[in-house]
Amino acid sequence: MEETIKQSNGGQVLVAVLIGAVGSGLLFSASLAVPIFGFISALLAPLPLGLARIRGGIAAAGFATILATLLIAILFSPPVAAWYAVQCGLVGLTVAELVLKGVTPARTILWSTALAVSLSAIMILIFSLSTGANFQSFAQKEITDGINQAIKLYEKQSTLPANDLETLKQGMVKAGKLISRIYPALATVNLALISMISVFGFIKIAARQSIPVNKTEFKEFRTPPVMVWALIISGFCMLAPTKLVTTPALNILILLCVLYFMQGLAVLLTTINRSNFSGILKVIMSVLILTQPYLAGIICIIGIFDYWADFRLPRKPQGENL
Repeated sequence: MEETIKQSNGGQVLVAVLIGAVGSGLLFSASLAVPIFGFISALLAPLPLGLARIRGGIAAAGFATILATLLIAILFSPPVAAWYAVQCGLVGLTVAELVLKGVTPARTILWSTALAVSLSAIMILIFSLSTGANFQSFAQKEITDGINQAIKLYEKQSTLPANDLETLKQGMVKAGKLISRIYPALATVNLALISMISVFGFIKIAARQSIPVNKTEFKEFRTPPVMVWALIISGFCMLAPTKLVTTPALNILILLCVLYFMQGLAVLLTTINRSNFSGILKVIMSVLILTQPYLAGIICIIGIFDYWADFRLPRKPQGENL
């Protein structure tokens, strides 16, 4: 009987490893091979590792990550495999462990993103020291080459008049310069988005397996009050006359604005949930956010002023005696 159980457990672990390695590896590979579908598959790539963690334990999930990393290194290149290890492997393992330990979704997203960013910084440092290359120059060159390729492709296929095409090219060049300055913030936001998708996806997987997890709702999301000072300081630093100050300040400002956007979104969800038409209002809000980019700024301002106004505090009905 014990041998049967051991064989069964061993088979389950093997299946878990295969699910994690093959599933995560294929999703990540699709993100490189299929441009449109790739963005979605990259967000989902850590989830098979979480499923491997549930079915086979931490060792199976870790081995699945190593196996998938080796396969990607063989199929593509070692740098791509290193990218997978950070973006999918580390995020998938960290999210699964923290969620199973009962950590709230918001803290899980924060910690998994922080670990991924820290490992990325270490890998960049190792790359710079081992090759003697300037990573900043390398990143700027890659961004510029990508923008130039996009411009050439658009010139071949575009039917716009010459003046409009030239205006579009100038806009793309300016966008490339801006991306060259804020790519650290964009990379961090990308990792946070992957962590967020992984957290909520893993919670769904755990629920189907009848595993109890902390399901603190997103509407409770609130950033630490001290971060307001970081926002104020980074904003004043943007007035400095040198890019050595303004570029780091701009990246910090973007990250803080994303956090306050999330807080403002939590405030709106709290308000909407108090309505009898919450379902319809959520759909309308989603459509407006996707179609009206400037609305993001208003939501960010709501998140900032939530410290003082405390918008989520239940209001007393009108006419109630004070």
